[in-house]
Amino acid sequence: MKVGFLGFPGSGKTTLFNVVTGRVEYPAQTGRPESHLAVVKVPDDRLFRLAEILSSKEIIQPEMTFVDLAPLHRENGDGGQRDGLMKLVGDAAALALVIQCFGEFDAEGNPLDPADDLESLLLEMTITDLGVVERRLERIEAELKSSRDKSSAERTLLQRVASHLGEGKLVADLDLTEEETMVLRGFALLTHKPLLVVLNVAEDDLDGERCRAAAQVAQEMGLACEIIAATLEEEIAALEDEMRDAFLADYGLSRPARDRFIRACYDLLGVITFFTGNHKDARGWTIEGGRTVRDAGGKIHSDIYDGFIRAEITPFAKLDELGSFAACRQAGVMRLEGRDYLTEDGDYLDIRFSR
Repeated sequence: MKVGFLGFPGSGKTTLFNVVTGRVEYPAQTGRPESHLAVVKVPDDRLFRLAEILSSKEIIQPEMTFVDLAPLHRENGDGGQRDGLMKLVGDAAALALVIQCFGEFDAEGNPLDPADDLESLLLEMTITDLGVVERRLERIEAELKSSRDKSSAERTLLQRVASHLGEGKLVADLDLTEEETMVLRGFALLTHKPLLVVLNVAEDDLDGERCRAAAQVAQEMGLACEIIAATLEEEIAALEDEMRDAFLADYGLSRPARDRFIRACYDLLGVITFFTGNHKDARGWTIEGGRTVRDAGGKIHSDIYDGFIRAEITPFAKLDELGSFAACRQAGVMRLEGRDYLTEDGDYLDIRFSR
């Protein structure tokens, strides 16, 4: 899974990127408008507990990819900026929109207005998407001129999308059929992706009092929203473990920003974690919620999907409570399920299959 970080200059998106990915260098200080990519192991205490129960020699965590994009600039008509943006985040599963909610002025010296910044960022995204759609419509029109059949389902769909974008609305808000969704997926439109608004607040505003208007905009548009003080979290992340926990507690934070942000991405994308393991390794896997145990087997290996027979399911919560698979078996919490069983978050899977 890849998540892209978008924001205007000074929004603090690179600071947040550093916090989430553990980077110790600061690309924004180089003065070069480049993007940066990092692969992060997803924190999950359950996996370490599973390794303890199994006496596993290795722990293999799921991974997420994050890309910190060059800052966008408002209404500059830079088609190159927008084309480059599409190339970099076209394959991203979701986008994090980082909004500056600290200080009195933005990077251009204008009075800070987080709500306006969020609306402007979304506008830039809709303009980018509209350009993609209009260029495709132009090609379709050219193709239809030499065709006897002047009808085109794709043209009809894209005209509808263009009209929607022209009103400043997000593609994700359109009521689409499954077939239409598949067609649009090939365009990788920015506003068709799940969006997470991150309100980057000051250390003395952890409750987000100064960004209420921006939070209201996000709520009205049905967008997920997180409040994070990126600079504070960056300082806390640099501390030793004991001091880090103490500082988090002092600020009333239950978990570090990295964990909260990744959890928000999981919720946004609707993905869950299941587990497998033995004495060699304990491994976590991600899969979309609502997928079958056979689909989960396919994530492990295509042979498991093809030859699936049944799966023995052990809920992690019960395994953690009872302390061993033998105790789970004795307590009757293990169960056999067929291919249509819907995998749940925290399931430990032991899949039987024919080779």
